[in-house]
Amino acid sequence: MKQRLPEIDDIRGISIILMIMIHTNVYFLANKISYLTLELSQFAVVAFIFCSAYLFYLKQQVYGWSEFFSHLVKRIKRLVIPYYWFFAVYYIFLLIKEPKKLTLSYVTQNIFVIGGLDFNWLVLLFIELAILMPFISYLFEKKRAWFYIYTAAAFLSSLVFLKYTPLSYYRYVMWLPWSLVLIYTYLFNQLKEKKSLFWIITAFCFALYYILPPLILKPLGRSLFMYDNKYPPNLYHLAYGIGCVNVLYMLSQWKLFSNYIVQTVINFFSVYSYTIFFIHILVIFVVTVFFHFNFNWITFFLAVTGITMLVQLLYNGVVQLISSRH
Repeated sequence: MKQRLPEIDDIRGISIILMIMIHTNVYFLANKISYLTLELSQFAVVAFIFCSAYLFYLKQQVYGWSEFFSHLVKRIKRLVIPYYWFFAVYYIFLLIKEPKKLTLSYVTQNIFVIGGLDFNWLVLLFIELAILMPFISYLFEKKRAWFYIYTAAAFLSSLVFLKYTPLSYYRYVMWLPWSLVLIYTYLFNQLKEKKSLFWIITAFCFALYYILPPLILKPLGRSLFMYDNKYPPNLYHLAYGIGCVNVLYMLSQWKLFSNYIVQTVINFFSVYSYTIFFIHILVIFVVTVFFHFNFNWITFFLAVTGITMLVQLLYNGVVQLISSRH
């Protein structure tokens, strides 16, 4: 059985729960608490990238072309197969309820994750990151000067996007600023051993989060809404995300989430985080399009989360049944 890393499970499990909250709270932005919790939860994607990169960098690094392509093929399969199953089910729902949406362009964009559903950009991002993770480790180990140049380019892009985010073509450029999370994760094990430096970096990230709005965003007439600073991500969004990941990591080390019930729930969401991501989107679609319940932001979140867990458990049972017959 694969050994679990408690801190990574905690960060990933909490993040997928918060991602569900983001996607349910967006229906209740007029409520101040709903809006605030949505904004505070916006580090979720940074956390997912951190967890994925952290686990990758623990393994043997990929340098040779054959090893690289083997890694890439395996990674793409793990990313796109669940997505295509999800889209097949989503397609059926659309066919029943919103058939006019199913144009050739819409279906093609979804198949190649270059458009269509708002949510599938995350699949494309992780495919891009699957290429970048071995590339970054190679640069650091073999081409240190180019590693610093690439880091500088990624940082510069996060500054540029303070002015130009959001962009309609963000899917094609988002990999560069998101690379800052990969780079930070690559250096994370060294940084966390130096506690004073770790907390200085954490404080610096939150300082950027508070300083950038009055210093740059407001003078430029830019929105402070995290959604408007995420596609592609700029320094405002990335600094907040990395700061939150650091805090979550330390809270996990301090055993804040060690209660048996809390840990069981978090581990469940961590282990099945990728399929839960797709399931909760389907649940939201079915609940909002097929049914008309009078939810508030809390009951909607609880309903979607609860149904998502039940569907995941049912899916696990089906997979186990099929596996036992082979």
